Parts: sequence; C-alpha cells; structure tokens
Amino acid sequence: MEKEIIYNGTTDFPIGIFSQDIYFTTPHHHIESEIFHLTKGECLIGIDEKEYQIKAGDSVFLEAGANHYVKPVKKDEQFHYYAICFVSSVFGDENDAARQVFEHLRIKRFLDLSHELEKEIESIVEKQKNADFGYQFLIKGVLFKIISYIIQTNQFVEISTEIDAIKRISPNSVIESALQYIKEHYRENLSLEDLLELTSYSKSHFIRMFKNATGLNYTDYVNKYRIEKSCIDLIYSDKNITQIATENGFNNIQYYSKIFKHYMLVTPKQYQKRGRTIIVPSTVASVK
Repeated sequence: MEKEIIYNGTTDFPIGIFSQDIYFTTPHHHIESEIFHLTKGECLIGIDEKEYQIKAGDSVFLEAGANHYVKPVKKDEQFHYYAICFVSSVFGDENDAARQVFEHLRIKRFLDLSHELEKEIESIVEKQKNADFGYQFLIKGVLFKIISYIIQTNQFVEISTEIDAIKRISPNSVIESALQYIKEHYRENLSLEDLLELTSYSKSHFIRMFKNATGLNYTDYVNKYRIEKSCIDLIYSDKNITQIATENGFNNIQYYSKIFKHYMLVTPKQYQKRGRTIIVPSTVASVK
C-alpha cells in the first residue's frame, strides 16, 4: 500500500498534502478543512452519519469538524486519492479579507472541479515530490485556485458569520468585545469576572446574552476555543503535550485530556498521531 505524506504542514504554514490509498475507516473529525480527490477506483465515504459511493474523478469538500471516514466498496478493493488539508489561517489573519470571505461560505460537499484543476491537484504531488524550497507557493497557489473556482462557479452558500449574529443580538458589541478578549487572552487564567469588567451589565444578564449569542456558556466556549487552538499545536509543532496544554490555558494536564476527549472524542495523543499521518485500518480499529 502506498502511504505517503507529500508535504505536511507546519505552524507557520498549516497545509498538508497527501497521496495515499488508505484512510481512516472509523468516523473521526479534525479542525482542518479537507479537499478529497479520488483518482483511482471506487470507495465509500461516510459524512455525518450518511454514506456515499464515489468513483475516480470525484472530489469532496469536508468542512472542519465534520465526522467522516473512507473505506473500500468491497474488502481489499484498491483506491487512491489526493487530499489537501488546511486551516483558515492559510488565508491570512482574522482581519484579512480573503479569510473573512472563506469563513463566510458553506462550500458544496460534492465538488465539480474543472479538468485543469484536477490535473493541478495531481501534478502538485507527482511533479513536485522532491521540491523543497519554495514549494509552499505552489501548494498555496493551487489551493487559492480551487477556492476561487468554487466561488466563480457558485458551488457555495453564503452564511451569516458569528459576528453578524452577535451584532444582531448585541447592538452595542459587548459580546463581540468579550469574544475578542478571549481570543487575545485565552492562554491566560481567564475568568468570567474578567469579561464582566468589559461591561456594565449584571452577571446574570451577561451570561444570558453570551449564551444566546454563542450557543455556549462562558466556560464551555473558552474550553472549546482553547482545545481548537491546541489541536493546531499537536499536529504542527514538536512541543510535548504538557507544554501544549499549558500554553493554551490549561494548568492541569489531566483536566486538559478530559476536556480534549469530550470535544474531539479521542485523547490528545491519539489526535496527534491521527493528524500527523494516515493510520492503517488495523491501527485505527484499536483506537477507542
């Protein structure tokens, strides 16, 4: 079996390129978006409790957080695919217009890509396996072409951003300021009282506003945000898990592991292993 990571992302350049004929056979999810392009054979792809059969030439967009798996149609039947995995930070910081546009889209699940783009996805792997210096430009260029094509061909639905929803609920932007404060200070020992200092509202009123705007209470929102940030470090850095937990606001490694498994359904170590390489089915089956 071919089992090859052509280019794995780094903290500064979070894109991974894969050329493989094995995949997770059990449902899992990750914080990266993924463009899955099947080049050989047929396979079954499960997405959020639904299963679809796809064939060579089909492309699938998997949004961040979607539960999914891939398995052969028949036992031992071969297939091959290319995948591009990326986080939205590749489009710039939170104020970058390109990133804001991307985060404002719900991309069509089954993509109709041009023949030229399909060839570019394949050539980025086949022709550049040994290219090191400057390879990031090639990868990023192809990814931008794909997203641009998706927009130009209307293979998306525009959605309201979190901030848009917050502004409708909170015209004075109190919640927006609170979320920005969390993003800037999530590594620190945050407390609800820190956020209350940003507002003149009572504690009970602020808690109600926060829950209405985000769908989560304060503690759950902060924990979820910290876990998502730590996921990037687990895959794209060489730091140990204790260091990653500490740098993302968790002072207790046991608590970090417990919260991580609550949100990601696996332990930090399991997530790190899955994220850094594709695991053979027998190994995946042993991960609970």
